[in-house]
Amino acid sequence: MDINHFQFFEEKALNNYLKPREGETKIGEKIAYGNDFKNSTARFVLLGIEESIGVKGNFGVSGTHTAWDAFLKAFLNIQYTNKLKGESIHLLGNFNFQQLAENAKSIEDFRELVPTIDDAVFPLIQVISGAGKIPIVIGGSHANAFPIIKGVSKANNAAINVINLDAHADFRALEGRHSGNPFSAAKAEGFMADYSILGLHENYNSQNMLDEMANHKGIRQYFWEDIYLRKKMTFEDALNDFIQVNQNKTCGIEVDMDSIEGVLSSAMTPSGFSTTEARYYTYKSGNNLHPAYFHICEAASELENGLKNNSTGKLLSYLVSDFVKGVLES
Repeated sequence: MDINHFQFFEEKALNNYLKPREGETKIGEKIAYGNDFKNSTARFVLLGIEESIGVKGNFGVSGTHTAWDAFLKAFLNIQYTNKLKGESIHLLGNFNFQQLAENAKSIEDFRELVPTIDDAVFPLIQVISGAGKIPIVIGGSHANAFPIIKGVSKANNAAINVINLDAHADFRALEGRHSGNPFSAAKAEGFMADYSILGLHENYNSQNMLDEMANHKGIRQYFWEDIYLRKKMTFEDALNDFIQVNQNKTCGIEVDMDSIEGVLSSAMTPSGFSTTEARYYTYKSGNNLHPAYFHICEAASELENGLKNNSTGKLLSYLVSDFVKGVLES
């Protein structure tokens, strides 16, 4: 199988990440890998996207291409137990698009590159979903939600629902592709049906965009301020409501890491959801919905401005293991 900009995970790479310890078994020692995921008994297919192009096209800070490597360092060394077995996950590999950006200088340059990413990613997602597997996609900008939704939708021959933990709706105008408009693009092209966003920040979602969203039946949102400042509902109530409206539908599950307080990301926030709430959202969504895919985006272990955080990979690892447990325990 030849996929543009994609590298399949190999044993020599595994040995670079794995830190075996006597008397213990790590997930990486049992996880499936290689290009033959169709015949794998694993329920989940795990892949990474290394790019910051969509972020740069949305006036953001580069660094989202660093998340995948940080994730692998943590995830492959978590414990293999009866609660989480490596055989349920097939580690496929990763896309690397950073070389495309070498000559990009303007916002327009980056926006013109994003469709190249879209066209590379969606066919692989379509094949994975068509094989009856659940794609788990780590890293890169939120621009990649569009090709993921497109791939799953085409595999199912139907538009799919999406639930998103996010401070931003990413439903901006289609002014060229970037991380601010994957969901408006998916809606415009008929790949996304209902869209539920939990945790929007009033300071960072324009009235024009909110008005446009209000024109579409099936788009729902709860603002962070309504939960924590005005106390109109609890986090649990808001999440339960979204689970109920999406419960009997094929639904993609999104986590934008800039919704979580203090996490290193292109638009990191000093005020947002806790890591515990993000983990609960991930587990409960996987446990109660019919997940079409799981996508974690916008995180970074290092940003272009020099900021670093060594715990990013560990948090991503928690979220993936929480999602897998949620699905398997449902």
